[in-house]
Amino acid sequence: MNKRIGVILVGHGSNEKYNKELIEYYTEKLRNSYDYVTYAFIQINEPLLNNVLSEVLKKDLDEIIVQPVFLARGAHVDYDIPRILGLSKGEKIKIINSGNKKVKIIYSNPIGKDDRIVDILHDRIKESLKIEGSSN
Repeated sequence: MNKRIGVILVGHGSNEKYNKELIEYYTEKLRNSYDYVTYAFIQINEPLLNNVLSEVLKKDLDEIIVQPVFLARGAHVDYDIPRILGLSKGEKIKIINSGNKKVKIIYSNPIGKDDRIVDILHDRIKESLKIEGSSN
C-alpha cells in the first residue's frame, strides 16, 4: 500500500499581495508531486493554519508534511506553528486520530542554510549588476 502524502506550505502572511502570491506559486509547483498540496498562513492572510489543518485532516491521507516557507528559525517556526499543530517543544511528529484512521503529522524544518540559496543569491547579484546605472 502506498502512503498518501499531503503537504501544507506555511507562510508568514502579509498585507503585501506578493507574499500570498509567492506561497500560491510554490503550492502550484509542488501540486503534481504529492497526493494533496495546499497552503496556509500564521497571520494576516487567509487561510490560517489551524483552519487548513482541520480541512486537510478530512482528506484521505496517511501523512501530512507541514513545511514552513521561512528562511530561518524564529518565533513562528519554533513556537507558533508547533503550538497550532499540538506539538511539544522539539517534537516533530504527532499521530492524530482522524475519523477511523491515524494520520501522521510531520513538521519539517525551514529552508535554512543551503548552498542552493547561495546560487540564487549569486544570480540576483548578477542581475543587479546589469541594472542601468550600477557600477561594473
